[in-house]
Amino acid sequence: MSYTSRIQREQQQSTKNKRSDLILKRIIMTALALTVISFIMTVIVIKTVGKENPNTTTVVPPKLAGQGEQTLGVIQSNVGTDPRISKLLTHAETNVNSDNGVMLPDSSLQQPDGAIVQQNEDSKKETKKQKVVYLTFDDGPSKYTDEIVEILNQNGIHATFFMIGSQLSGNEAHVKNAHEAGNYVGLHSMSHSKKKLYDSGSSANFIKEFTKEQGLIKEITGMAPHLIRAPYGSQPAIGKKFRGDIAAANFKMWDWTVDSKDWNYPHHPEKIMSEIKRQVHRDVEVILMHEKLQTVTVLPDIIEYLSKKGYSFAVYKPDQHFSVNFAKDERL
Repeated sequence: MSYTSRIQREQQQSTKNKRSDLILKRIIMTALALTVISFIMTVIVIKTVGKENPNTTTVVPPKLAGQGEQTLGVIQSNVGTDPRISKLLTHAETNVNSDNGVMLPDSSLQQPDGAIVQQNEDSKKETKKQKVVYLTFDDGPSKYTDEIVEILNQNGIHATFFMIGSQLSGNEAHVKNAHEAGNYVGLHSMSHSKKKLYDSGSSANFIKEFTKEQGLIKEITGMAPHLIRAPYGSQPAIGKKFRGDIAAANFKMWDWTVDSKDWNYPHHPEKIMSEIKRQVHRDVEVILMHEKLQTVTVLPDIIEYLSKKGYSFAVYKPDQHFSVNFAKDERL
C-alpha cells in the first residue's frame, strides 16, 4: 500500500470516528432531553390523575421517556451498529424500563389531587376559623337611621338594630327602610327606663314592654322579632329567675362583646375608633354602637378597619341564633 493511500485511509477512518462520536453525543443529548420532558409529564399526570383507590379509575403513569422503547428503537435503527452506541442504547433502555431511582414516579405520590386540596382546606378550617363581626345599633329609630343604612348599603353589608318602642311612631319609614335593606330590627323595650324595667325586681313589666313593642314592629315590617337587648345591658339587674322568665316568654337576648362607648364621645369620633381597636380580638365580635352623629361619622372607618383585620360582616338571623349574654345563659 502506498503512503498516499494509507494517509487517505486513516483520514477516512478518522472522519468515520468523528461522525460516530457526533452521533453518540446527539444520542446522549436526546436521551437527556427525553428524560427531562418525560419527568415533567409524569409530575403533571400525578397531579392530574391521582392515585388508585376504590372510587377512582386506575391510571398507570407513563415512563419518563414517554413511549420509551419505541423511541429508542427508532434511534437505534438510524445510527447503525456502532458497538459503543448499541451499548449506550441498551443501558438507556434498561434504565427507562426500571423503577429504580427517579426514572419512574414514586407510587407514594400517586394521590388524587382533589383529595389533597380538600385535606388542605379542611386543615385550614380547623386551624383558622372564620372571623365574623356583628355591628349593632341601639336607641333608634332616629334621624340617623337612614344614614347608617346607606353606609351599610354602600359597603354591601348589614347590621342589627335594637329600636325603642316609644320612638317608632313618626319614624315608621326609617324602620321599614332598615328592614327592607336586609337588616334585622330587634327590640330595645318601650321606655328604655331603668325605673320601669328593673326597680321592682320583677320581670313582669320588662316582658310586657317587649311584648308590646314586638307587636308594633310587626305592624311596620310584617316580622315579629324575638331578639331583644336589655337597656343598659343585662347585668347587674337581670338575675337567673329574671332570665328564665324572658326565655319562657320566647325571647332571646343579646348583650355585646365590644362596647364602642360612642355615646361618651360626641365630639371625638376618633376615640370611638380607638375603643374598637383596643377591644376587638375574638373570632366572633358583637359591637355595641348607637344611632349618634359621631357614630355615623366614624362608621366608614370602622368598617374599613374591621375588613382589613379579616372580619366578615353578619346580620342576626333567628335560625342561626347563638348566645351572647353576660351570664352565658344558654336559654337565651
